[in-house]
Amino acid sequence: MAKHILIAAGLVLAAAPVLAQQSWLTASEASYRILRRAMPELSARGSTAAAAGGVAGAEPIYLLQVRTSSIARLSQLIHAELKHCGGFMQHPDESSGRRALARHAAPIVPLALRPNYEIGNQALVVPALASMGEKPIAQAIQDLSAFPDRFYSSADGARASSWLRDTWAALAGKHGNSTVELYAHAGYGQASVIATIGGSDLAAEVIVLGAHLDSINISLGGNKSGAPGADDDASGVAALTEVLRVIAETRYAPRRTIKLIAYAAEEVGLRGSQDIARAFRQTETQVVGVLQLDMANFKGSPKDIYLLSDYTDAAQNTFLAKLIETYLPSLTVGIDRCGYACSDHASWHAEGYPASMPFESALSQDNPHIHSKRDTYANSGNQAAHALKFARLAAAFALELGGSGP
Repeated sequence: MAKHILIAAGLVLAAAPVLAQQSWLTASEASYRILRRAMPELSARGSTAAAAGGVAGAEPIYLLQVRTSSIARLSQLIHAELKHCGGFMQHPDESSGRRALARHAAPIVPLALRPNYEIGNQALVVPALASMGEKPIAQAIQDLSAFPDRFYSSADGARASSWLRDTWAALAGKHGNSTVELYAHAGYGQASVIATIGGSDLAAEVIVLGAHLDSINISLGGNKSGAPGADDDASGVAALTEVLRVIAETRYAPRRTIKLIAYAAEEVGLRGSQDIARAFRQTETQVVGVLQLDMANFKGSPKDIYLLSDYTDAAQNTFLAKLIETYLPSLTVGIDRCGYACSDHASWHAEGYPASMPFESALSQDNPHIHSKRDTYANSGNQAAHALKFARLAAAFALELGGSGP
């Protein structure tokens, strides 16, 4: 998840000169104020502030140009004061950043499609959820966190993509109507991984289940070893892996197409998911629902699952709550907010698609070890029982939307 650790006191960032290694960011108002205090010379290149935040109730965002090498430090400053995830998106150029401003001020019109959110596949969903287990999730978390790091530009980050592609392909091969592929991104070696389960009469309509593949250790500058990322976000990828296993082994034949996506480069401004969501919108792909799993295995709060209410779809969030009530009735549900661009669901929301993100805890009580060498399976209690709750919710989401009518 795009959340970062406190840096040493006294760090001062220099203003970014206009040099080759520059990046464009859109940042929340709160994040911009923090950066301005550290970088008095920094000025916004554009904003939605003049329109009082654009759409009623939306927070203003600002377009900034900074040195690429400063991004990790900016993230540290944001987390040190705001104590929450993310706060910015990174864009490949100025025009992309201005596009993000425009869509925040006047969100894109959603494609004219909405599922009915009726729950009616109990005969399929109940046994599928019962067959899901903690052990395979735990193994996948440990396998992924065994990489020295999964940073988006490192050799190990690229190897993690290939490893996951092969792992998912071995599972998907049992299905008969599925594919697994690498989705390459410009400018860095880590690829996103996409598993597709083909639909039947509603195949043009797509359900997306996502998590992010990359990890980061801010204290080591991001691209060095020591970033196991067991909770952030091996836990989400492992939960998706268990969903894929159950779909493949039961040979579930959905009406709608289901895509499971492990995104590259989330930790540096949601870069991988932005590429994919933008491509889907450009081809007018009918995505009827997006679910993001980013940190699922550290139970830091009394309730089991917290649904994020900002930059998500209210109707789909209600549907998730109904799924929990129907299929996971012993679980308790909380509501929280995480701010602008806190994980990959925000990329889909920005493109007008209904997106949701269930989270492991209240934001103020999430895993204190993330983005460090301490984000290990052991520091999540040597268990995957909490992540299993999210895997089952994701499976229920996929199987209900996959088989429902328009």
